[in-house]
Amino acid sequence: MRSRRGRAGMMMVEVMIAIAIMTLCVSLLSRTISSAAVHTAAKRERAIAVEAAKNVLEDMHNVPFEEIFARYNADPTDDPDGPGTAQGSVIDVPLLTPRTDASGGFVGTVILPSEGALLLENSTVDVLGLPRDLNGDAQIDGEDHAADYIVLPVSVRLEWTGRGGARTFELTTMFANL
Repeated sequence: MRSRRGRAGMMMVEVMIAIAIMTLCVSLLSRTISSAAVHTAAKRERAIAVEAAKNVLEDMHNVPFEEIFARYNADPTDDPDGPGTAQGSVIDVPLLTPRTDASGGFVGTVILPSEGALLLENSTVDVLGLPRDLNGDAQIDGEDHAADYIVLPVSVRLEWTGRGGARTFELTTMFANL
């Protein structure tokens, strides 16, 4: 026969086991909540990056085809409305923090078939599928085609540091005047 004292409540071992289980559950719950918060912030940052890249490409659609390269290359001297008047190859996205290694402190870059004012078919830019015939003469050469291109591959790359660490988003398209 058991004494009343043994049945009256929980034993110390049972209480310790219950506390350990509750501690584990609270720990798992807090980790889940904190990772969900980081994930939500990362999703928000990515949505901002996607919209910024889409906006740049939409702006390019609104520019006369012949001026796209001159307006979005890295050389300010060939801008159609005078030196330094065009967008250029850098993209500022105020809601994203540029990486510490970002050139000029900008989040984004417009990637064109070549640097500067020369539009070269024989450049090697894998993301754009180069080398590629840009002027439709069925030859890939080393000449400047800034004045006679009929296709123009373009990529918009955004790189930032966010709640989830270093992040990159890239959107690539092909403009054509056929």
